[in-house]
Amino acid sequence: MRITHNISALNADNILKKNNEKLSKSSEKLASGLRINRAADDAAGLSISESMRGQIRGLQQAERNVQDGISVVQTADGGMQEISNIIARQKELLVQGMNGTYSDQDKQMIELEIRQLNEAIDSIAESNTFNTINLLARSDYQIYADRSSTDTTMNISDPPTDIYISKSPIYAPAGTPGTPRQKTRDVDTTTTTQTYSSTSQTTPKVFPDGREGYNDYKVDTQTTTKTDTNTKVYETTAPTTNPVYTDPAYWYTVGRNDTYFGSAHHSQLYGNMVENIEVDGVSRALEYGSRTNPGTVPAVDHFVFPNTDISVTRYRTINADNSIEIRYEMKNNGTTDSTVNMSNSLNPPKNAVMFDDTGNPLPPGNHVISPVSGNVFHMEGEEANASVEFDDGLGLAAPTGLTINNTVPGEPQINFNWEYNLAQGQSMTIGFKYGPLSLSPNIDVLEHTTETEVTKHIESEVVTDITDIDYAPPQLVIQAGTKAHETIEIPLFNVKASGLGISNIGLLPPSIPAQSLAQTEGALAKISNVRAIHGSLHNRMEHTMNNAANYYENLAAAESRIRDTDIAKEMVNNTLSNIVSQSAQAMLAQANNNPQAILQLMKS
Repeated sequence: MRITHNISALNADNILKKNNEKLSKSSEKLASGLRINRAADDAAGLSISESMRGQIRGLQQAERNVQDGISVVQTADGGMQEISNIIARQKELLVQGMNGTYSDQDKQMIELEIRQLNEAIDSIAESNTFNTINLLARSDYQIYADRSSTDTTMNISDPPTDIYISKSPIYAPAGTPGTPRQKTRDVDTTTTTQTYSSTSQTTPKVFPDGREGYNDYKVDTQTTTKTDTNTKVYETTAPTTNPVYTDPAYWYTVGRNDTYFGSAHHSQLYGNMVENIEVDGVSRALEYGSRTNPGTVPAVDHFVFPNTDISVTRYRTINADNSIEIRYEMKNNGTTDSTVNMSNSLNPPKNAVMFDDTGNPLPPGNHVISPVSGNVFHMEGEEANASVEFDDGLGLAAPTGLTINNTVPGEPQINFNWEYNLAQGQSMTIGFKYGPLSLSPNIDVLEHTTETEVTKHIESEVVTDITDIDYAPPQLVIQAGTKAHETIEIPLFNVKASGLGISNIGLLPPSIPAQSLAQTEGALAKISNVRAIHGSLHNRMEHTMNNAANYYENLAAAESRIRDTDIAKEMVNNTLSNIVSQSAQAMLAQANNNPQAILQLMKS
């Protein structure tokens, strides 16, 4: 027996806490009537229940909306019923007045009543409103063009010009009679024609002389030719006569699936660069070389060169007693390898000399390079001398060369190796200028500008004769469901005397009695047609409202089964938790008495 830790009491206390927590949750469910009071009770069930609750509330409001719509058509129908009675009375008066037994004075009295009845029709139509919305005197008809006419759209990628598209206007006076959306049409059209011409010219961008060793840059204009294709133009290369190396670099695309092909020769000439080289007192000239094309330029809508790897070359050759070859290789990753084999003395230029990407020198002479953009490098630096003197008695042959390996911009690294084959008695001093590689990123690139003259004349399809007028009356939209498309449109018509075409009926000039009688018959037909439309909408909305009520009932029942508490089942759980809690409490009291038994044992 132990008294330091009352394990039985701790166990009873733990069980009591758990049962009290269950009892608390059960009591909460019984008190609220909800099985899910928080997300922790049932996360998935809560999500479904909340979605259903939103839909249920939407259905409740939709049902009220439909009830309002029914009230609208009932209000309108009540007004039109009385208007129909008035028109029937007018027809009766016209038939009476057309009888030959009535004098002109009698006819004046009859026509006076007809005029007063027209005013009564207008008064009823203007006062028939629902929530300040007029239902029977709407005049805001929307007049549409004949449905066989279409708009003409033309897309051209040239600079915008004036495009004239003509259409015939359509007019309809207020209260125009006629059945909406008549189907008969008589339309005359003209055929679309188009003429198009275009000329283009490329304007070159010139590099300033002396900028990073570049000379002027020139682009020769090239006329374009038109082909009926829908593809991009990709560059090709083709040499011309020395010293020009050509690169087609001009293209232009217009709309309507027409592509213009063209090319412009662009070139840059390097002049001779002369350095003083003394070999036994004889001066020699050092010639510049060339670099290769940076690669194919993809077709784009502007004259821009891509940021591709650049491998450009130049070379120098000195023709003296023994040949001298200087090679520098330069790539845009900052790594430079160079080799110099010399049998004379020289001072290389400050700027680096380039050669082709295979390491082979190009023949001497003037050459042309293609323009580049992106990362452009050049070498420049401080003077540094490394001198070696030889006294060649029998001749010296040693593997030598000048190498710059893995040079990082800003950190020079150079090794000197020489290979000489000097005549007996000759001596030579070699001086080098070297230094860190540095970037020259601000080299101007070619800018392409185009001057285009475009003349267009477009005649679109023109509707010249329309025999029908298609109009749509204004509508009152009833939101009859929880989705945006679940709507019912109630058309609102103009049933004033002018809208029904009976504002000028009568027995005396300028009215024509027979025509007036026909007009009243037409007005009765129209008012009956409008009432039929509203009556059918009334029946439709009643069915819609009944469906919304059934939907609401079923959805509410489903939501209740998910979220509400099953009282009988929860009472069983509550009673069980209550009994277990009381039992645990009794056992806890018993466990707390155990130390007293141990003390009694110690006393005895």
